[in-house]
Amino acid sequence: MTPMIDIVFQLLIFFLVTSQMAEQTRTELDLPREKGEESVEQAQAGITINVRPDGSVVVSDKVVSFEALDALVDDAIKHSGGVDKLKPIVRADRKCDSAKLNEVFTHLSSRGLTSIRLATERSK
Repeated sequence: MTPMIDIVFQLLIFFLVTSQMAEQTRTELDLPREKGEESVEQAQAGITINVRPDGSVVVSDKVVSFEALDALVDDAIKHSGGVDKLKPIVRADRKCDSAKLNEVFTHLSSRGLTSIRLATERSK
């Protein structure tokens, strides 16, 4: 019985730590408020790209250039098993310049990605 309790506590600690890490990797953004898509299943993004209000692009809590973004996307395509399987999420602040957001979409499209999702906050 004692080993089972130890395993349960280790799993509990593991999930608490990983959920904290997931929250820390999210960039604080004021997302656009829209109804969004009513999807029952949650698809994995593979890569999440954040666009801050100042126009800087953040991936995995690091500010990246567009050349670095291209390399990260190419790597994500390779690890996901192809262009068709990767569905990146773009999280853009409401106050970011639309030209920067368009540039991010252009770079993603140039890599052959067609299923690019834009994150929104549900309107109340």
